[in-house]
Amino acid sequence: MHFKLMLFCLFFTNQIFSDSGEKYLNGHDPRVDVISEKYDAGPFLIYNCKDQHYVCVMADSNKDCEDQRAQAIHEKKLEMDCAPVAEFPNKKSCFQQQLFLVSQNHGTRFCIGPDWKTKEIKFNADI
Repeated sequence: MHFKLMLFCLFFTNQIFSDSGEKYLNGHDPRVDVISEKYDAGPFLIYNCKDQHYVCVMADSNKDCEDQRAQAIHEKKLEMDCAPVAEFPNKKSCFQQQLFLVSQNHGTRFCIGPDWKTKEIKFNADI
């Protein structure tokens, strides 16, 4: 009788305390990783200068961003379309960095073309 009671208690407490919450995968899960028509969630952090937001994307979107930036630099544009920020080991760490950057209100100086960053205004010191 005691053995049956012990087995019942072990089985019952196992069901109560087992984790039935949603599991977070580090790999690509199309059910939850489609952010928009443009992006799928991934470990690469980029800044979309046109829409003015950070987003964690897959490698192909990061490559597109790098290509767009290289083309804009070649054309010596004033404003870039996007800026690749960093690569992280997984999506979760990318999302944590994204949250940090948004909460700290970091600037968007990386959206300005490198040729325009070096421009300076010279003032007449004799006045």
